[in-house]
Amino acid sequence: MSSIMNNVFFFLLCVIILSSCKSNTEYEENLEHFKNLIEDINNYFLDSTLENIDISSYYTEDFLFHSYPVNYRKGVETSKINYINGFNEMKEKDMSINICHSIYLPGIDENSYEMNGSVRVYYGAILSLDTNNIEFSGYQTVNFEQGKISEIWEWADYGGVSLQLKNFTQ
Repeated sequence: MSSIMNNVFFFLLCVIILSSCKSNTEYEENLEHFKNLIEDINNYFLDSTLENIDISSYYTEDFLFHSYPVNYRKGVETSKINYINGFNEMKEKDMSINICHSIYLPGIDENSYEMNGSVRVYYGAILSLDTNNIEFSGYQTVNFEQGKISEIWEWADYGGVSLQLKNFTQ
């Protein structure tokens, strides 16, 4: 009987290890995808010869960006095209963003609490307008579908950043 229990225990242990490896591999692949996106965004603002940002392939067609500015406790959704166009509009207004440092962690499914390949990121960034800089931090959860970013939820001090931008433009 103890031999059967040992075999069952060994089998369950193998299943747990193999399933966690799959999730970890998926997370690592998604993390690399996300890091490449951040590098492309940073490079876009550094390279004065680039007129449009070419990052559409990082996202699913129905990508949504969720943000939480003041007076929107349930958040605001931004479509893929509007999200990407926001970077182009920033550059047209002589603004730039540089994501300076990031701390990445694996995300979990909100129902099962198991790793699901999503990425959580705490980041620090510098938003620049001409020679004026605004340093801020934020937090994102990033979901993926078939290796592409399907949704991002972001929390940052949008009010503080807006106030600083307003002070620079007056």
